[in-house]
Amino acid sequence: MRTILFILVFTGVAQQSSAADVETAVRRGLASVQRSAVNWHSNSDCFSCHHHTLPMLASLEASHVGLPLDGDWMKSQADDAHAYFEQQVDDMNAGSHVPGGAATVGYGLWALSLDQRPRDETTTAMVNYLLQVQGVARLRDGVRPERTAVDSGRWIASCRRAPLQASMVADTVLSLMGIERYASEQQRPRAAIARAAADKWLASVALTSLQDRLWRLYGLHQLGGDDEQKRAVREAVLVAQQDDGGWAETHKRPTDAFSTGQTIFMLCAAGTTPDHPAITRGRDFLLRSQHADGSWEFESHTKPVQPFFDNGDPHGKNQFISVAATAWATSALVHLMPQSE
Repeated sequence: MRTILFILVFTGVAQQSSAADVETAVRRGLASVQRSAVNWHSNSDCFSCHHHTLPMLASLEASHVGLPLDGDWMKSQADDAHAYFEQQVDDMNAGSHVPGGAATVGYGLWALSLDQRPRDETTTAMVNYLLQVQGVARLRDGVRPERTAVDSGRWIASCRRAPLQASMVADTVLSLMGIERYASEQQRPRAAIARAAADKWLASVALTSLQDRLWRLYGLHQLGGDDEQKRAVREAVLVAQQDDGGWAETHKRPTDAFSTGQTIFMLCAAGTTPDHPAITRGRDFLLRSQHADGSWEFESHTKPVQPFFDNGDPHGKNQFISVAATAWATSALVHLMPQSE
């Protein structure tokens, strides 16, 4: 009897300790990405998914479990993002190239939606751009590549920077999310045609990477989809978990916080329960790998598309992608905290 009582008490203490550890990790992660975002405003006039959208996502998710949300900080993030695209309204309406292509505009619309920004001339131009470049690779010297019947439903970033920009499925889901939220009444007929083409492409494309599977799952959750489809994609994601509890970008690379955090976030968003064994193992991986400053590191392994500058963030030349990894890891752990009343 005493042994059973000891086990029950010990288990309860362990669970309480684990919950406290998760909240501490979330608070430290939030502080890290929010500092990095403030630094970015001072050091760059570019919009970035790693310093704008993903820190906003982590902060908003944390507010859903009772952690304070700094409204002024969120506003400054959205203001900064909006200002970047506002300068390009004419180019976007003309279908001219936007650095990063559909992925940049998709992440931009996501950032604005996280602060609940209303439709305006800028968001209408962003949607107009996406509607023009669906099925198009990249506009080069003003020449539009021919569309093909196979590719007409997808969107694609203008450059590849794995893992942030490594999947046409991701580009397509991000674009659809933005269009669904921000298409004007006048754009709705074209948006419906674009959605139908994208749905057809997404239903037939082979999911060959973790990024493909994660964004397909998240798209089915955000945009609606068949439960059987979600179940199949979810199972494909779960079986990719490694022995240490983490997920890896590819089978040739080690487990990492970016992939693990994003995976847990999207699994939980799509309905996987926090007490699922795979989720608890992933949680433990993230708790073990967080740095003392609250960040998680991801080793950059792609060729830079722009000159490096020091934003004052942790991890030297890995700092930009590490901010994204920290935001995903923080967003994931938020889902493992008790929901606020």
